[in-house]
Amino acid sequence: MENAADALQMAAAVLVFVLALSISINAFGEARQTAQTILDNRDREYDYEYIQGDTTERIVKGETIIPSIYKAYKENYKIVFTKNNGEGIKLYQKFVATNSTDKKPICYIDLENEVLGSDKQKEEFLQILLYGREPGQDIKIFTDTGLTDLPVKGNTGDYQPLYDRIKNHTYEEKLGVYYQEELQGTSSAPDANKTEKRVLTYIEQ
Repeated sequence: MENAADALQMAAAVLVFVLALSISINAFGEARQTAQTILDNRDREYDYEYIQGDTTERIVKGETIIPSIYKAYKENYKIVFTKNNGEGIKLYQKFVATNSTDKKPICYIDLENEVLGSDKQKEEFLQILLYGREPGQDIKIFTDTGLTDLPVKGNTGDYQPLYDRIKNHTYEEKLGVYYQEELQGTSSAPDANKTEKRVLTYIEQ
């Protein structure tokens, strides 16, 4: 009788273990599925607009462009702005060499190479690029050749804060992709080991 009771206890323990194991496996399966769904939807706008739609071009406004600009900060993006005649739109100016007073206009955002410093400085750079700096405000954001010259709030014409410009226009957005190693002379590396970089070009309409 005692052996039968022990056997029943063991059977009950095994049943509880199997039940707990089944629940755990099911929970892990749901967690994996949820994580995969999040990954699949992380860039769903691109998948839907560009891959399923079989096109790399669309017409957009500021509410689409601004989130893309912040992707440049968080991800490996390059964003280029041009007029419809092919002329670049000046976003900011950069000194051509260290200790030089000569500046050249920059028509793209590429935080990997253009802004050296902390993530906080890169975020500050984007904020001022979008909305401008106060007149006389000293912004110490370094690029590879020294300090940048960023637009001032209230500027008009060809050197106004980016948001003031894009809010009044529509843009043709074009998507491109290249491997960074191809520009760095190491294109012989296998594709699996290369760093893919997306390029968004916005053409003012």
